[in-house]
Amino acid sequence: MLFNPKSFISMNYKKYKPVQGISMKGKLMLAFIRFLYLIRKGMGRRQWQTIIPKHHENPLKMTLNEVIYMGYKYYYKAIVKAEEGSNLENYFSKQDYNTSTLKNFIPTSTITISCGGDLLPYKDINSKICKHLWDEVGNFFFNSDIVFANLETPIDISKKAVCVPELMVGDMHFNGNEDIFNVFSGMRKFKGYDVLSTANNHSLDMGVDGLLSTMQFLQKKNITYTGSANNINELHQFPIIEKQGIKVAFLAYTFSFNKFQLPEDKEWLCNHIHLNEENPDISLIKEQTKIARERGADIIIASLHMGCAYQAYPSMHTVNNIHHIIKHTGIDAVVASHPHNAQPMEIFEYTMDNDIQTKRKAFIAYSLGDFIGYDIYKWCQLPLMLKLSFTKGTINNIATTLLTGIQLKPAFMHATKKNGHITQLQLIDIIKNKNSFLGNNKSKGQKRQWVDLVHFLNSFIIQPHQQHIIY
Repeated sequence: MLFNPKSFISMNYKKYKPVQGISMKGKLMLAFIRFLYLIRKGMGRRQWQTIIPKHHENPLKMTLNEVIYMGYKYYYKAIVKAEEGSNLENYFSKQDYNTSTLKNFIPTSTITISCGGDLLPYKDINSKICKHLWDEVGNFFFNSDIVFANLETPIDISKKAVCVPELMVGDMHFNGNEDIFNVFSGMRKFKGYDVLSTANNHSLDMGVDGLLSTMQFLQKKNITYTGSANNINELHQFPIIEKQGIKVAFLAYTFSFNKFQLPEDKEWLCNHIHLNEENPDISLIKEQTKIARERGADIIIASLHMGCAYQAYPSMHTVNNIHHIIKHTGIDAVVASHPHNAQPMEIFEYTMDNDIQTKRKAFIAYSLGDFIGYDIYKWCQLPLMLKLSFTKGTINNIATTLLTGIQLKPAFMHATKKNGHITQLQLIDIIKNKNSFLGNNKSKGQKRQWVDLVHFLNSFIIQPHQQHIIY
């Protein structure tokens, strides 16, 4: 186990409440919603124990039953079991994050790439409340050759900021601002991001102009973006960043724009593929990975905005789709997003569809969770910061670049609250504080929250034999 404090309580997920309100209004609304689900249960309606197969979470196509299911696993009861018959619990528990190389591999240079999850504009993400947000983890995350995350909001400074509400009911259209982005980027205490994905289900929240404004905003910050384009000529001009003689291509795609759709004459604006459906058309990914190799990319990292939210394990069709994409494109690492809570990782061993002789490996993070934000869903308060090392060298005089290191830093998005308001947010280094947090005059609620998250981390994300990657 990661650690097992004396006061650790064995969780009973049959009674576990996945959300915790902040304001009195939020708590009352939450109690009312949970009461409705209790009535539903009393009427003998279905209680979900496992993940619904083929659930796609596309608001344009969701049935009423699927909407009720979404609310059920968010507000009422956490889904802790994988899809029935999938064997995913056993599959992920046996993962071995071994990155040792062949004896005849001669290394020449190494780079590190930091990857974060979703950057979301919650109302408490501002420079006053987040003054000390990065104090414990900023050096780890931003001190890499390349720093990457998913920017899950437009930033159109010509419009007012629109933040994520305490309770997510109805349609939500986000917009960030300069101050929010300053918090995302390390409060000017660190170097910030090198590349951000702009392909996700909130890309069009401020319309076409909002996405164009977001790209212009990032250009002024000297931050490159991937997954969207200013014009059709930029469609395949995704970034390839070179560090230490190693070229890394960043690609990004999203499964949905919520209830928005790209204009027919602007389908090049953002990379949209139905990734949450079975057998999606991946021709765009094939084309862009081919172009990336032709442009000299040693490594290809893909940000795939897909999967299903608020469940401990990815859905079976999510796993199948990502495996299929890798086998047909040779992508080296997938950093998926959208589930909002952390999910397991794997090193996927495969052979290319047209090269059955050569064994390959690709790294997959199914979800690093919400990175910067503060959702009332408890599992969202456990962001994972991932650092990958890639080494270029030769095997039998043939140039190759391999994954040679995985480091994972789990954090607790700790909120200090007073009278129904958050007064401070800070990312607490779970490993650094593993033996001290429970004894630092914390309230009963804070201690319970810590215990809940550590239990989730121990139960679903990192098994005992995998803990060598924890930093």
